[in-house]
Amino acid sequence: MKNLIVLSIVFLAFIATERSQAQVVENRPPLDGFFEKVNNVGIEPRPYVFVREADVYITRRVWRTIDFRLKFNQFFYFPVQPIRDRVSFMSMVMTGLEEGTITAFDAMTDDFRKPITFEEFMAANTRVVERDVEDLDNPGEYIRRSDTSRFSNEDVKLLRVKEDWFIDRQRGVRDIRIIGLCPVLQRFDEMGNLIGNQPLFWLHYESCRNLFANTDAFNRHNSVMRMSYDDVFAWKRFFNSFIIKIDNQQDRSINEYLSGWQLLAESERIKIMLLNLEEDLWEY
Repeated sequence: MKNLIVLSIVFLAFIATERSQAQVVENRPPLDGFFEKVNNVGIEPRPYVFVREADVYITRRVWRTIDFRLKFNQFFYFPVQPIRDRVSFMSMVMTGLEEGTITAFDAMTDDFRKPITFEEFMAANTRVVERDVEDLDNPGEYIRRSDTSRFSNEDVKLLRVKEDWFIDRQRGVRDIRIIGLCPVLQRFDEMGNLIGNQPLFWLHYESCRNLFANTDAFNRHNSVMRMSYDDVFAWKRFFNSFIIKIDNQQDRSINEYLSGWQLLAESERIKIMLLNLEEDLWEY
């Protein structure tokens, strides 16, 4: 009799567990794949090596541009609309701004002085243009029409990076720390001619690392071996870019004193100079 009671209790407990599991499955969508993805979920960004000011032997500040249209960089841009396990760089950033997990700073300066809210940014990048359009019901007569254009993630194809290159004599190595990121919008006139580039806002990189570390960047060679965006920027430097400025006495960008092919040549010269910092340190 006692064994029968025990078996009944075990059976009822089993039924209750099965029902609770079924309820959990009913409250979430089916698994899109054959395993549960747990990489880059709820993890902390890998900490930098601590550096004392006294150990910094040489430092140079560099600004560079990442062009999303380059084939190597297209994982920043796609998918245009977020899908289940993938988002573009700008979709990740704008979601973070809207949710308040990261903070944007005014683009007029790159020293993170003036924070701006998501609502302020969207209001500043919403334009209402009024124009006269011919009334189709009354040919020859015109009516005033208002066209509203709002900011769209897919319009951003450039990303400006501000970073410091330095020699740490305590470790005897050259190191790089990204300081800030700035999405850049290209403006065109009605004829499709480029008017210029418009920086949208600056992001303080250290403040964004939690978001970046928990968001996958697409790996076109192997989907299961994806890096986080923090790996892309801070550790792997998995992007193609060109240098647009290095700290100088006049605080000038390269395009202020060179043009055409000379821009690329100067960018390449600066890149080689930076790469040789560590080698030159050990020359006797």
